[in-house]
Amino acid sequence: MIGRISLFAEYNTVEVIRVNNTLIVAIDGSQQSLSAIDYAVKLARASGYTIELLHVQPKINTHYANKKIGKKQLQEYKKEQAMKVLKKGKMRVDKDVDLKVKWRQGLTAEEVCCEAKDVQALGIIMGARSVKKIKGRLLGSTCYSVIKNAPCPVTIVS
Repeated sequence: MIGRISLFAEYNTVEVIRVNNTLIVAIDGSQQSLSAIDYAVKLARASGYTIELLHVQPKINTHYANKKIGKKQLQEYKKEQAMKVLKKGKMRVDKDVDLKVKWRQGLTAEEVCCEAKDVQALGIIMGARSVKKIKGRLLGSTCYSVIKNAPCPVTIVS
């Protein structure tokens, strides 16, 4: 048929996700994580981003808590350890930068990705302890897992 055009359009639902201006910096107190904080501070100063320092404590099976060390004492100890790491990180952030601190319990990569999703983070910044090979570097399993599963861009600082 001349002059007749058939058009077929498929419409897909698009989910719009609001992203805030928070950069999550995963820290463990290592020199690499402190370098990640320094990098995030530069970005925050230049762009007005908020930095959230996030420390993840491994989950301890409280089944093994005994009468000398109860579940409550284990929880308090973990919080105390997390606060030490976060305090060390806070000292590297200038007062003119918006800062939040948070700690979670569980597997580091999983908790970092969950936090990024929960706060709708703009990005994740973390340090990497690279394993040197003859022809390059491999990322550690935590960094790799975050990159693979993150709901936002990930920057690795070495």
